[in-house]
Amino acid sequence: MLGKFLRSKIAIVLAILGLLILGSGIGQRTIWLPPATLTASVPAVSSPAPLTVIGSELLDTSDGKFTMTIKNDGPIQLAVARVDDIMGWIGDAAYTKVGAANADFTALTTQSTAGAATVPNPTGSDMWVSEEKGTGEMSYTWQAPGHGEWALLLSSDGTAAAPTDISVTVDNQAGTPWAIPLMVIGSALLALAALFFLIAPRKSKPAEAGRRSAVRPADPATGALEVAKILAAREGAKSEPSAPAHETIADIRRAASKDTVDGAAAATAAVPTAPVNDATSALPIALPGEIIVPGKKDSETPAEAQDAAPTKDKDKDSDHDANSGSGSGKGKGGTSGKPSRWSAAARKKAAADKEAGSKNDSSEFRATAVARPVHTMKSKARWGAALAAVLLAGSVSPAMADDVVTPSASPDASATPAASATASAASETAGFPNLLDSQVQRIADSVAQAVASGDNSKNAKELESRVSGTALEVRTANYKIRSAVDTQPAVEPVNATPLLAKIVTTTQTWPRSAMFVTKGENNELPQLLTLTQASARENYKLTKATPLLPGQTLPAVDKEGTQEVAKDDATDLLMSPNAAVSALSDRLTKEDSSFKDSFKDSIYITSVFDLQKKVVADAKDASYVFSHTASTESIVSLRTSDGGAMVVVRYTFGIDATSKAEAKLTVGPDAAVFTGGTETTTGFTLNYAEPVVMYIPPAGADTAITLLSAQRDLVGGTFK
Repeated sequence: MLGKFLRSKIAIVLAILGLLILGSGIGQRTIWLPPATLTASVPAVSSPAPLTVIGSELLDTSDGKFTMTIKNDGPIQLAVARVDDIMGWIGDAAYTKVGAANADFTALTTQSTAGAATVPNPTGSDMWVSEEKGTGEMSYTWQAPGHGEWALLLSSDGTAAAPTDISVTVDNQAGTPWAIPLMVIGSALLALAALFFLIAPRKSKPAEAGRRSAVRPADPATGALEVAKILAAREGAKSEPSAPAHETIADIRRAASKDTVDGAAAATAAVPTAPVNDATSALPIALPGEIIVPGKKDSETPAEAQDAAPTKDKDKDSDHDANSGSGSGKGKGGTSGKPSRWSAAARKKAAADKEAGSKNDSSEFRATAVARPVHTMKSKARWGAALAAVLLAGSVSPAMADDVVTPSASPDASATPAASATASAASETAGFPNLLDSQVQRIADSVAQAVASGDNSKNAKELESRVSGTALEVRTANYKIRSAVDTQPAVEPVNATPLLAKIVTTTQTWPRSAMFVTKGENNELPQLLTLTQASARENYKLTKATPLLPGQTLPAVDKEGTQEVAKDDATDLLMSPNAAVSALSDRLTKEDSSFKDSFKDSIYITSVFDLQKKVVADAKDASYVFSHTASTESIVSLRTSDGGAMVVVRYTFGIDATSKAEAKLTVGPDAAVFTGGTETTTGFTLNYAEPVVMYIPPAGADTAITLLSAQRDLVGGTFK
């Protein structure tokens, strides 16, 4: 083992190194710790604009985990939308685009685009997924509302300059990767230094060392007695300087045989003497199991040592006559047989010396070396304390090294470039829905509120913000009729809830279309609401509202957005939308139409022919011409999941009556509101709005075109 002085030096060096390394690790987490956040700001903008765009490059910073601070002298309006929607709304207006931060994350890049100095107030657009408003200063935390490329639109009111005092704060991704290893290594070195200090070498007493190195006597019954003889002989040697000291039990036996065996003096004289002050000289120094030969030199061979060793035998005759001198072992210059036993005088002297020596603790001796429990327990305690120190250091360092600034792995970090490219290509092909669920519900609520307001006041101007086209024409005519005819029923109400289905397109240009299916408590049948956004700066407006015909169900449509089908595109369809619209016009007009087999039987088609027959039967003095003219400019065609298409079209059902021989013709009170009277002798024309929704199956399907929804409302009339 190392000396105490050297061990202390090593412990001091380890402690100093441990403190330095541990201090370096702690320093990286304290005094040398980089700032927790970084902030980049927009530099001064020389050309103010009414709009500011926060591009997707900045929104993708730190995976969108940042906080934005916006300051302005006036109001602040922030809108979240897709990039295409924002750029479509901006149009030809001037704007400032804010891009990503520089490499040091100290400044944000900007780009100014010239254009119109003022724009309408952008607040309240249907294209905005969400909006926030503030004054003076606004703190905004970005969170992408869905898949796709997003941007932010900042404005004041469309007239004043948009805010450009913008700063973005992100978590600092610069970590301290060496902090944990340094603290662990430093703690381990300190624990090792403590180990060197705590574990000291055991100091064994000379007597103990001698006892533990002794070889157990061959005969346990006589071993203790002969040891006592050795001690007694040694005590006698102290009082008689001329007496030789004995080294082993064999030497004592040889010395004892001198009194009875002649010629033994020469053999005894050859025995070397040992120092009288050596407490362990009476026992042979050997490892367990090693044979000690008295007086044998190191150069002797094992064979010679075996000859010198006494033969293993039980000394059960130890109580026999002490004068028997035959021995069973053979040594150098000795005879065969057991060594001679002590004489009576020698035994008496040994007993007296033993009795005197028992009073002295230093002469106490046990033939068997037994480990003392006191030393064993102390050693275990030292090792336990050292182990506890190491474990404590190992547990404290990781706890201190909880790295709060180490960046977490990005969710997309494991994605391969090929997989990313494939996903990107698929996204571009499929596109994204123009409206999210939150937008759909908000638009439906706004439309229902506007319609309810107009219906209650019978004022068509209340509808103009959210209703147009056929829906506006039908309700305007109904309000006019109801103001003159008390018995005239109101048009079917429009409800926003419950929203049973939605069909949203992925078209990135304008006009855009959408369909909602709702059924309120005051609706007998589910309502198909067709909405159109004419331009980017306009909101969606209700253009048609028709009930779903009894027994019909809406075809399945992709929930993630569907594509619009061109009016003249017959790809993968039974016929193109234009062709289907023309065929239905002929089918509704002629009972024996050549397109009769192209359409399934429908309750609406039957009702049309029943009405036309009744009109002819009631007025025999007039000739009638019926027509169903489609407005092809307003056709909406949406792809279904099975490859078919839903087509929404507005027909005008016309009744042209001509009197025969100036016969008197009459019209109902509802038509009289438009004709100015109920009787005429020349004739009249009545016009009905007839919106229809049909389903065109895919090419090769064993089915015909189906009418899903249809409605007929009087919207005008004149006398000839």
